[in-house]
Amino acid sequence: MDERLGRVLRERVEAYLRDVERMLRAAEPGAAWPAVRVRLLPLATAWRSLLVQHGSGQRGRCRHCDRAFRPWRSRRRLCSVWRTAHAHLVGGWPLDGGQ
Repeated sequence: MDERLGRVLRERVEAYLRDVERMLRAAEPGAAWPAVRVRLLPLATAWRSLLVQHGSGQRGRCRHCDRAFRPWRSRRRLCSVWRTAHAHLVGGWPLDGGQ
């Protein structure tokens, strides 16, 4: 990815997340609900898409992260995307660390 394009994409995603956080921290949460709802629906869709891309392959490991042959690295069953999703969306890290 072009460095400039990558920077623009990161800035826009960060701005989106800042807006969502700002709305959620508003003094009157009920008043902000329609705007928050509009922001949360695409966020849920984005998470689902990301998790589908990082789904289990034939060996039970992440299809996306397990593309390169790296015999010197021990790989966990759950990639960092799934471990992060579990930590932030469900709460806490998987007990076995995804192994």
